[in-house]
Amino acid sequence: MTPPPTGAIRLSSPAMRTSKVPSALVASLLAVSALSALAGAGCDSTDACKTSRECKRDGRCTAGESSVCKVTSDQDCSGSETCKLHGKCTAKDHVCVASTDAGCQAAEDCKKAGACSAVQGSCINLELTTQPECASSCESEGRCVTKDGKCVALSRRHCAGTADPKPEKESPCAKEGLCKAESGRCVAASSEDCAQSAACKDGSQCAAKDGRCVATADDCKKSNGCAHDGKCGVTEGKCAPASSSDCQKSARCKLEGNCTAKDGACIAGSSADCAQSSVCAQVKLCLAREGVCVGAGGKGGPPGKSGPPDKSRSTSITSPLGH
Repeated sequence: MTPPPTGAIRLSSPAMRTSKVPSALVASLLAVSALSALAGAGCDSTDACKTSRECKRDGRCTAGESSVCKVTSDQDCSGSETCKLHGKCTAKDHVCVASTDAGCQAAEDCKKAGACSAVQGSCINLELTTQPECASSCESEGRCVTKDGKCVALSRRHCAGTADPKPEKESPCAKEGLCKAESGRCVAASSEDCAQSAACKDGSQCAAKDGRCVATADDCKKSNGCAHDGKCGVTEGKCAPASSSDCQKSARCKLEGNCTAKDGACIAGSSADCAQSSVCAQVKLCLAREGVCVGAGGKGGPPGKSGPPDKSRSTSITSPLGH
């Protein structure tokens, strides 16, 4: 008699062949028989990994130690959801990571969320990102992320410090009207941006030109800077005295003797400037020294300091400016 195949159910006696065997028992015996047959033939664990959910989702398509499915090659990653959705198409340390901008740009996250740049194994939207190594230049200049080895600005959010319509107070947009990212830096794209900036309110630099906010001659003539400080002309886009005549018409000439134009500012250029000023009449600061009026023996002016006077110093005089 030919023996039954390995793992088959043997109904050896006539009684058993003719008696009714419970169906649940038969099913159980058949299952054991099937598993025994598979064990005898040898199961390919890699094939099992390739048909697993982990392979489809994460690229874990190759059997490793203890038959655990792992990522072992770029090929494992390339057909996975994490590659198609998130641009993680390169195998590294047994996981799929994003290694190239091209991989990110082909992924769904790039199309839907702008996450098109590979950084530290993930695809991110650089326009919404601040990298730690660029923290200092980000706040002052809007250059918040690295590109080609240097910190650059890539979006209005970088230049304004926020996605809100109102920019952060210390941002290039708020301070200088530089609200648009262009060629890696923040620039003034419109006079509207300039008009909202501190540079316009404080320095009359309200017109956009060549990527920055500049002052016009008309704006300077109408500004408080002209009346107070003699800054009635324009030099390199900023209000500045065009001549000593501008200085002589200013309140600072009458108050502090700053009646001579030099290096873009009004200073006390001579003792004659000081002699006609309030600081001479009221507190005896009648001699010009290094651009400011001082008293006899050099008292009253900041020693060793040239240029315009230090406006933070206090003097007990009556100011024609009303403060």
